[in-house]
Amino acid sequence: MVTAHMTKMAAVGALLATFAASPAALADENDFQLRRLAERSEVTVLDPVTGVPTTRFNAVPDEAAFKALSLELGQVLGPKFLAPAETLGQAGFDLGVDISLSTVDGTGAHWRALNGGGTDNFVTGQLHLRKGLPFSFEVGATLGHLFNSEMFLVGTELKFSLNEGFVYLPDIAVRGTFNTLVGAPDMNLATTGFDISISKAFGVVGAMSLTPYLGYNQLIIISSSRLLDVSPEDPTQPTINEMTGELDFQPEFVFGTEVQTVNRFFVGTRLIFGVLNLTLEGAFSGEVQTYSGRVGFDF
Repeated sequence: MVTAHMTKMAAVGALLATFAASPAALADENDFQLRRLAERSEVTVLDPVTGVPTTRFNAVPDEAAFKALSLELGQVLGPKFLAPAETLGQAGFDLGVDISLSTVDGTGAHWRALNGGGTDNFVTGQLHLRKGLPFSFEVGATLGHLFNSEMFLVGTELKFSLNEGFVYLPDIAVRGTFNTLVGAPDMNLATTGFDISISKAFGVVGAMSLTPYLGYNQLIIISSSRLLDVSPEDPTQPTINEMTGELDFQPEFVFGTEVQTVNRFFVGTRLIFGVLNLTLEGAFSGEVQTYSGRVGFDF
């Protein structure tokens, strides 16, 4: 199991070499339409113009599918860690490019919402900017993109090191994050949470620094849908039945707000050569496994 995880992390490292040359998303296989998570229930009503009996559709939303989609997509698009517990210092500044491969169970019925159908993995990339502050604080911002989609993620973070810089003691830090999804016309999705990490730096042949780290993250995923229509090809507006006082048919629906909590664990290592740093990481939960790599520059 560990060997398989390390192999996937190495594959992510190879993907970093091609990230800078990757074109903008040309396809939309990873975009989705949430109306596909509702069944169409036939109902016969009188056409309001002709008075002829006509087949219309009521929406029967699959709430469980929406909840499952939100849970896994929130982890795919959630914050990456890709840094040990130490902060950059008051004058420190770091700019990096990250790429991540997230694996999911593509057989889940909720993935029918995707334009390309079910999938076993997603690739995301992000620009990550971090700035050191006084008193062992650090602030950061991210701009992420889900490949083969029109979806982006904008995020911010605040980190505080509880202990750093001691010769014989490890560094320990806590971080809070907030990310929000943009570019998804059907869905509202945001993640927030905190993580705690521990790390220790070691010198390598006097010219490099190797810093392994591990940690725990609690991620809160908040999702809902906008107004959806199970029968968008039918422009007919529902009418009120004079006998019952209810709508003759109702193709429109929404998925209500879901708030879900996920526990994730992560492990990684960073190697520094001068101003250049390379990081490999794995993050694991019960639903989604994410393998990430990063190339960064410290100033």
